[in-house]
Amino acid sequence: MNIKKWAPYILACSMAIAVGSCQNPLENFELIVSDNVIRDRTTLEILDTDGEAINDANVKLLSGDIADIYNSAGKKDFRLIGNTVTFGLDPKRTPTTAAPVSFQVELSAEGYYTQTVSVNITNNNNGIYQIRMVRPTSLPEGASIMVESATLANDGTLPAAVSVSIPESATELTIPQGVRFLDASGNPITGSVLSINVLAYDPTEDGALALFPGSSLQATGVVGQGGQASNGVFNPAATANITMTVDGTTVHGFSTPIALKIGIDPDFTPRAGSTINVGATLPTYSYTPSDGFWKYETAATIGGGVQQGYHVAFTTDHLTTFSSAEYIESCGTIAEVSFDADWIEDGFTYPVKVQAFHFGNLVSERLFSISEDSKLISLDYLPANNVQITVRSTVDDSIIAEGSLAACGSVTNFALADPDPDPEPKVTLQLYVRCPDKTEPITLLPNFMLYYRVSGQSSYELLGEVNNGFLQTTLLKSDGTQYDFRAIYNARIKDVNSKTVQEDNTATVGDNPSAGEIRGEKAGATNLAILTEECNKFYNN
Repeated sequence: MNIKKWAPYILACSMAIAVGSCQNPLENFELIVSDNVIRDRTTLEILDTDGEAINDANVKLLSGDIADIYNSAGKKDFRLIGNTVTFGLDPKRTPTTAAPVSFQVELSAEGYYTQTVSVNITNNNNGIYQIRMVRPTSLPEGASIMVESATLANDGTLPAAVSVSIPESATELTIPQGVRFLDASGNPITGSVLSINVLAYDPTEDGALALFPGSSLQATGVVGQGGQASNGVFNPAATANITMTVDGTTVHGFSTPIALKIGIDPDFTPRAGSTINVGATLPTYSYTPSDGFWKYETAATIGGGVQQGYHVAFTTDHLTTFSSAEYIESCGTIAEVSFDADWIEDGFTYPVKVQAFHFGNLVSERLFSISEDSKLISLDYLPANNVQITVRSTVDDSIIAEGSLAACGSVTNFALADPDPDPEPKVTLQLYVRCPDKTEPITLLPNFMLYYRVSGQSSYELLGEVNNGFLQTTLLKSDGTQYDFRAIYNARIKDVNSKTVQEDNTATVGDNPSAGEIRGEKAGATNLAILTEECNKFYNN
């Protein structure tokens, strides 16, 4: 099904009933419907730990409610456009904060750890998830790794017990003598060399959070000890990822359980008000990469002491990411936040960063373009209590609003300060489109995200969402500064480089340069072909 082809025709027919037949509903009158048929959507932006774009990641819809998910062009094609991918919902579906569309997305790129992200789409502004991927060769602060190998007997068993430790994180793995290593089907693997990789990290550290599944302490569909599934957040005490191979074949399990100790973060504070005591236990959860969900694994025993540090100890018969953590169940509905500001009422659009903290741990962070039409946002599932919301300017990272999250099911309201501490004179961008052989311009245009950078810089920043061809901002200088702009629409990317702006920037895209219409300086023929193709979809469907 190609949403984009049928939806404009259906909508146009409904709007044209008063003026005649729908045989050709857009013929000879000004277009009054938007092609922006995918209303409910969200975007992933893929970055490395330095904030630089990763443009070659592979995107896979892994699990969840994915039947009605399309890209922004209405197709089942989820390749990156630049370093972003947009997921849109079939317009026949109506998500809400009580019943969002939820699914898991796998991101992989050569030279990086694979990451799986839980995504929720509601009928609000869902923002941009900024997902950071980590290179094993460049670990962030709060992470440590140990790689070892061992020679196996002729029958593929371990001839003697092997221990691998990471002293700086008090983490130790012990594999008993005689154990057999199993593949994904539970069959013994025959080989001569066992390779062991132990990665321990503290996901409450900002950089190391990128290693935690989902790049967030939020989690959906967590299966508890009793088998029930819920959404919530983790307060991790000890986290490690263990992988092994035998002659290159991935090890999934063992004939005999192996023993694992993971050092407890010295700054870990139980939310229940209890203290760390030797002999007590901490719930331990394991992550399943094949579907992107956590489940209760076991109760790990706390050992160690004040001098040498505390650790958790448990055994396992399989390999994955393990986290000994408190799990705090979230509200049954997705959190909503609404913004008010003078600049919103005045028609400005600004990007802001919205963070959610639970007892001081960063559990959610997302980028939003805020305007009059997009000031109600969704923040995924958050706990009922002790959640602090912080809103930051993307200009200088200053706090422009903060406060406590409202009760479950209630909208949290914030009055926003000006996100630009030293605003330039306002710059207005207004784009019109006239289709070839038509007299009047299209008056309703699809929305799209517009990025910018000062020419010569390496990274783009979000300028905001262009709504029906219009955006008003103070983030651009009209003093001759040259900018590179990047527009992402309909699974296409368009770069316009080394351009200056003035206070009023109005242009019509068309095929008549003598009338002042534009179609691009470097790829005019290509741009005209794209314009013609898009216009044909309006007028011929």
